[in-house]
Amino acid sequence: TTHTPEDKQATIRAARAAGLDVCSGGIIGMGETAEERIDFAFELRELDVDSVPLNILNPIPGTPLQDSKGLSEEEIIRTAALFRFILPDKAIRFAGGRLALGHDSMLRMLRGGVNGVLMGDMLTTVSNSIADDKALFIEADMKF
Repeated sequence: TTHTPEDKQATIRAARAAGLDVCSGGIIGMGETAEERIDFAFELRELDVDSVPLNILNPIPGTPLQDSKGLSEEEIIRTAALFRFILPDKAIRFAGGRLALGHDSMLRMLRGGVNGVLMGDMLTTVSNSIADDKALFIEADMKF
């Protein structure tokens, strides 16, 4: 990337100062520690973002992270729950990589932290169909 973390923070602060809603999240499972994920959630809280898309690394052949092990489903669920605890009034959204989770894990995330979703195909991978996502939300007793 050509932007430093400080550049990104300044952009978010400028957007907030201009009265814009801010969506800022990240990719988990890139080799970071649990402590780094928690620090990231606190940073997003300090920046007062409105929406936090949680992407799960989906290693793609030919990319620098192609051999990444990634996180267990339990660690992903725990991360979403921690983000909800740290950011109680923000939208925590499923985003890229969620197809790596089983149905029961996706339900657990919806019931324990995630309250939104980015639907449709992602930049480099396909995602759940909109019909499948709607069925999952109904099963989780969510409104949409």
